Amino acid sequence: MCCQRLLFVVLVIQFITRAVAIIQNDLDDVRGFKAGILTNSNITGVKVGSCSYSATCTASGYTGVCVNTAAGCCPSGTVTSNLCPGSSTIKCCTQPACQTPSGAGKCMQTSVCSSKGGRAIAGYCVGPSNLQCCVQSTAAGQRGVDISVALTASVASCMRSSGTSFIVPRGFRSSGSVDTHVCNSIKIASSAGIPVRDTYLFPCPRCKKSADTQMKELAAYLRANCNGQWSGRVWLDIEGTQYWLGSSAANQAWYKQLKNACATYSVSCGVYSSKVQWQAIFGSSTFSYGSELPLWYAHYDNNPSFSDFSPFGGWTTPRIKQFHGDTTLCGVGVDSNFALRY
Repeated sequence: MCCQRLLFVVLVIQFITRAVAIIQNDLDDVRGFKAGILTNSNITGVKVGSCSYSATCTASGYTGVCVNTAAGCCPSGTVTSNLCPGSSTIKCCTQPACQTPSGAGKCMQTSVCSSKGGRAIAGYCVGPSNLQCCVQSTAAGQRGVDISVALTASVASCMRSSGTSFIVPRGFRSSGSVDTHVCNSIKIASSAGIPVRDTYLFPCPRCKKSADTQMKELAAYLRANCNGQWSGRVWLDIEGTQYWLGSSAANQAWYKQLKNACATYSVSCGVYSSKVQWQAIFGSSTFSYGSELPLWYAHYDNNPSFSDFSPFGGWTTPRIKQFHGDTTLCGVGVDSNFALRY
């Protein structure tokens, strides 16, 4: 009888011990989820430090991850609320900063990284396997300048020796007339061996001349005076609300006429702008017209790469970035530009 009682007590103790262990594991799972720590074995991907993710999300065209932002799991990234399940601290994180032996970058889809000319490096980002640290190489790509002054032969030769592979002189002034220096500058750049020689049209929406007329005048001047040296593209310079009309609707209508004039006069056009300027002029960064044209965007971060690009106007991939404004090259005021493949 004594032995039976002792055996019964031992069994009861073992049962209680196992029950406590199960309860503790359940509590650990709950704490793990609330802290943003991966506990669901069905979710696969990279875990960096104590940070992991509970789901994927999409914001502003970028794939992100649902992480505990209160735990510092989205360093220097873009945080968007109401896109993730769980507690209020679980938010969508896109493009957080990452650090690799090859340099600093931002976490993004490998396909997007490739389109930006970056190198995707695995193991440094929280998320699925296709979300990797995108590190840009400043050695790759092409450098170019845009100018609003007349070019001389000595300056053009210096620019070419400095690695300039494209140049974009002003072709049309914001006052509403052709810049008659443009063809001489294009010819001099051609003689200096600068491979690509485009021009930009700074429009005058407030002028009496229509958008169609402004494009017509510039195209006629280029073809009459430097058709053999001009590379054939006109960049539409969309900036400066002070130059535009009184409403977003009027601005949109005028811009559509300008863009349509490219086809009317058989001109290959591109668009120069920035997300901030686009929104200020047209009322929304999502307004889209002409997104099939190449984009030249401005962001003065002194970083010759596309790692900072944020989609707008229907564009998801840029052609050129103006990364440094109002600088000097070969003794002349220029804006510095970067392109992967001009």
